[in-house]
Amino acid sequence: MRHATFALLLVFFLAACASQGQQGAEIEQRDLFDQQQAQRRAQEEAKAKAEAEKQAQILREQEELKRQLEEQQRRQAQTGRVPGDEQPVIRPITGTTVGEAQLRGDPWTQLKEPGSLLGQRSVYYDFDRYDIKEEYVPLIEAHSKFLVGHPDLKMVVQGNCDERGSREYNLALGQRRADSVKRAMVLLGVGDKQVETVSFGAEKPVAFGQDEESWAKNRRSDIVYLNEPQQ
Repeated sequence: MRHATFALLLVFFLAACASQGQQGAEIEQRDLFDQQQAQRRAQEEAKAKAEAEKQAQILREQEELKRQLEEQQRRQAQTGRVPGDEQPVIRPITGTTVGEAQLRGDPWTQLKEPGSLLGQRSVYYDFDRYDIKEEYVPLIEAHSKFLVGHPDLKMVVQGNCDERGSREYNLALGQRRADSVKRAMVLLGVGDKQVETVSFGAEKPVAFGQDEESWAKNRRSDIVYLNEPQQ
């Protein structure tokens, strides 16, 4: 009788242990599931935060460009200029101050020389700007003088941006950069039909780093002659 009672107690004990083991496994599974869910929520929140910060940066850039355009329109209104006749933000150019010495020799040869003004084909800009800096005025004057002396030639000015900002924003800013170079050349006597403009936005980078040095190389207008002779 005692043996039967002991056997029955042993069965109950083993059943209780098995039940506790199963409950422990279920708890571990629930804990693991909860951890995975928490990690997933944290990743989603981090992604949403990063996207929100990116959109906020784009909005700030758009607001800054809007502010610059409004400031330019205000200045035009004060000077009596009509919309559509806006000038690029550039210091006044009083004639072609390049000088004959800088363009002496065969202009076609100088067009191929990297060290000459005509060999320099890019104008660079500060972040979110399209005004021509004073250091690039001699370059623009040199190419303007060359075009004035060769009215049969044509060029295209390609506006570019760094990767920051939306595609639409960069295309618009790149176009303003290209247009600022053309307007400066027209002011120097170049025929309006000699210069075309196009914007590539951020789609034609020359540097691929994620730093200011690389971005500065991509904020530019490139001068490309359409019928440059081949040598």
